[in-house]
Formats: sequence, C-alpha cells, structure tokens
Amino acid sequence: MKTPKLVVLHTANLHNAEFSQFIARFFEDFAGSGISLEADATFKELYESLNTKIPVYNKALEQVRAKEESKKLSELDKVRDADVQALKDSIKPYRNAKTEAKQKAYHAIKLVLDGYKDVIKDTYEEETNRVKTLISTLKSAQYQAQVETLKIGEFLGELETSNTAFNELFSHRSLKDLQKEVYSVKGLRKELTDIYQKLSAYINANAQVKSDEFFVKTLEVLNNSRKYYADVLARRKAGGKVFSEPLKEEGK
Repeated sequence: MKTPKLVVLHTANLHNAEFSQFIARFFEDFAGSGISLEADATFKELYESLNTKIPVYNKALEQVRAKEESKKLSELDKVRDADVQALKDSIKPYRNAKTEAKQKAYHAIKLVLDGYKDVIKDTYEEETNRVKTLISTLKSAQYQAQVETLKIGEFLGELETSNTAFNELFSHRSLKDLQKEVYSVKGLRKELTDIYQKLSAYINANAQVKSDEFFVKTLEVLNNSRKYYADVLARRKAGGKVFSEPLKEEGK
C-alpha cells in the first residue's frame, strides 16, 4: 500500500484564531487515534513542545481580543456620554418657558439632572449604575408628566439604548482576565509554526522513507486537520476573500 503524502497547506494564510484551532485539531485527532506518544522520542519531544506553547499563544489572542473590547468600550462610552449631555441640553429651551406647566416641568427635571452633573467622569461601573438610576427616575410615574411636557422622551430613550449597549459588552469583557504579562502574537505564532513544520516534516519523512506503521498512521492523523483547513482556505479563495496576515508560506 502506497504511503500517503503530506497534504499541502499554507498555514500562513490561516487567521490567528484559525491557526490555534488548527493546532488544537491535530492534538484532538492524535489523542483519539490510540497511537502511543511513547513510540518515538523525537516525535514526543516536538509534540510536547508544541503542546506547551499553544496555551501561551491562546493567552496572547485573549489579550488582543481584550484590547479590541477595551477600544470598543471606549467608543460606546463616548456615545453614552454624548447622550447624557444631549438629555441635559434637551431641557435648556424651557429655561424661560412662558407657561407655568413648562416652568414647573423644567425645574423638576433640572433638579433631577443636577444630581448627575459629573456622572460622565465616574468609573465605567459607577456611570452605568448611576445612569440606570437616572433613567429609572425619569421614567417613573413621578416624572412622567414632566417628561411628556418637555418632550424629552426620545433623548431618554437614546440614553437608555447606549447605556444598555455599553453594559452588555462590559459585562462580558475579557479585560478582567488579562494578566500582567504582555505577549506577542506574531512572535509566538512563528515559534509554533517552526515547531509544527519540523514535526510535520519529521513525520512525513519517516513515513515515506521507513514506511513505519507509527509514522504512517500519525501522518494520516496529521493530514486530517491539514485537509480540513486546506479546504477552508480553498473555499475562502473561491469566495474572493482576501487572506489576512500574509506570513511566509511553508516551503518558501
């Protein structure tokens, strides 16, 4: 029976998260194959080296995601702050209202808003909670008539929407899981790629030259994940999508 060859795969064209999944898929396939890790000392050394470094790479990806979330949180906070200011400004045209009803409504709402003068300077959590309280207060029966008289319901609704959007992202953020260490995704990925290329080349060479059962079976396991992601890249290319992070391809 002819020994299969190593499936061609340009791992450089995999996105960072896909690359992590690709390596994880190999470990999963190997663990489920029943092949003994002790069969070859060099293979075991490369395998364990790869397995040791992938968690660090995943931490680096988490840092990237956390930074992206941090930037998005800042953007959402700016929108919320603008909505807070818009609500405060919305009652200004009634400072010199000519009707008693509007004057009373203006002073009643202003008294509430004055309690939140510096709310946009609070920490993220404090601002979120205080804005919730502000919205709840102005939406209560006590101020319903005043809000309707001054026609500021739309401004109140906008603030509620932006505060909710901020809180949803803040509640699920990865920031709290960040560690003090700073990781380089590019550097770690290069290390992983180098180890993986050595491992795959070693498996392929032994399978072709020795036709050893261990290496032939391990090559089949290796090719399983390579074939899957080669198909992923082929579909992406067929769809006209541009590859991100074009690093040096294997074999070049």
